[in-house]
Amino acid sequence: MTPEDLFRQVEICHSIEKRLNTVFLERGEVIRMAFLALLSQEHVYQIGPPGTGKSLLVRTLVEHIFGARYFETLLHGEVTLSSLAAAEGFREAQVVFLDEVFRAPKNTLLGLLPVLNERIIYSPAGRRLPLLSLFAASNQNPSPADGLDAFYDRFTYRSLVRPIRSGENFLKLLLSASENSGTDQAPLHLLELAGCRKTIQNSVRLDASAKEGFLFLRERLNHEGIVLSDRRWRKVVLAAQTIAVYSFSESVNSRHLRELSCVLWSYPPEIRSIDRILGEID
Repeated sequence: MTPEDLFRQVEICHSIEKRLNTVFLERGEVIRMAFLALLSQEHVYQIGPPGTGKSLLVRTLVEHIFGARYFETLLHGEVTLSSLAAAEGFREAQVVFLDEVFRAPKNTLLGLLPVLNERIIYSPAGRRLPLLSLFAASNQNPSPADGLDAFYDRFTYRSLVRPIRSGENFLKLLLSASENSGTDQAPLHLLELAGCRKTIQNSVRLDASAKEGFLFLRERLNHEGIVLSDRRWRKVVLAAQTIAVYSFSESVNSRHLRELSCVLWSYPPEIRSIDRILGEID
């Protein structure tokens, strides 16, 4: 895939995003995050109360990807890796949605690490999966005491999904007839989407202001006690590259770093400090 081909895919994403924003009110950040994740083949964690449209949004988005298979399930305390692997459609899905993810047993979630990392599931034997992105949702974050840091860290993008706040949008929600997002428009094609990540990694460079910005960002975050692993910093760079591409830029500059909040926080109380630090980047 050439950079020109990549930008054509981004144009389609923007068109679909615009339509989705008319249906899913006050979900602009969540929608854009989903496109960034799909373009870079990364994973998304959504935290929010039930009934805020987390699964519906992802399900509707997948309807705009020609050739994509979707799998969705609600996890619970009895689910095992083998039962999940045996569920109809899981092994064939390009997009997976796991609801109430932290209700599953610890061993089950840790067993999903190869799925998130290498797209391989070992149950009973190793099998490669066509997975692009896995979306997980919960109404509560894991505690560090749960021993799930390794699993949680694999979700590059994280978003807070809140109930509708605006009175005007609340009335629109009540009076809307359906969640019709217009799938008759030009769709994304699975094969083209699958080639985007490699092109993003190979063709989008960091300019001098971005490099200085990352050094500043690491120092300021460390000072606030927000320490990211080396592995996560590599994911943050990929997110910055994808954000640049999504704004039709051929390189990352410091302006793109200001949009990285969704890949920097682990727990919601950190968001305010992170946003303040990002606002200090020149």
